[in-house]
Amino acid sequence: MSISKQELAQGIRFAGQRAVAAGRNCKNWDHQLAHQWTTRDAFTHIAAVAGGAKGLYPLLDAGVLNGFNVDAAAASNQKAIEGLSGKTQDELLAAIIEGHEASAQFVESLDEADLAKVVTLGGYEMSKAELVAQIWIHHPIAHAYEASARWPLL
Repeated sequence: MSISKQELAQGIRFAGQRAVAAGRNCKNWDHQLAHQWTTRDAFTHIAAVAGGAKGLYPLLDAGVLNGFNVDAAAASNQKAIEGLSGKTQDELLAAIIEGHEASAQFVESLDEADLAKVVTLGGYEMSKAELVAQIWIHHPIAHAYEASARWPLL
């Protein structure tokens, strides 16, 4: 069973809210993560993609994203992070909420039948609604957790 349009829009809003909560509770935004990003980079990335549903959705079944490899994604992410480098923590958190709201509103405008259309995108074969959930629900929550988790708890 695929996620409904209403659940998808609610989930997108929820993901933005949870990412902002994690960001507000995270004291050290300069913390180096297990890879090249810092906590700030991760939250900046979430802010950069938060409002992108309207632009990316038409590409999900257009075939153009199947050529988008890891290197291209990394370069795109780095460019987006650099583009927001002058933003304050509060501005980035506001952008996450605003962007997720814009993406949720866009999803609410979509046709249920189109959302249910199954597409193959890289290693995914699922409905467009589930792909949107991967990108605008799971993805920001995963990055927010990664950016704010401080283990071990000693």
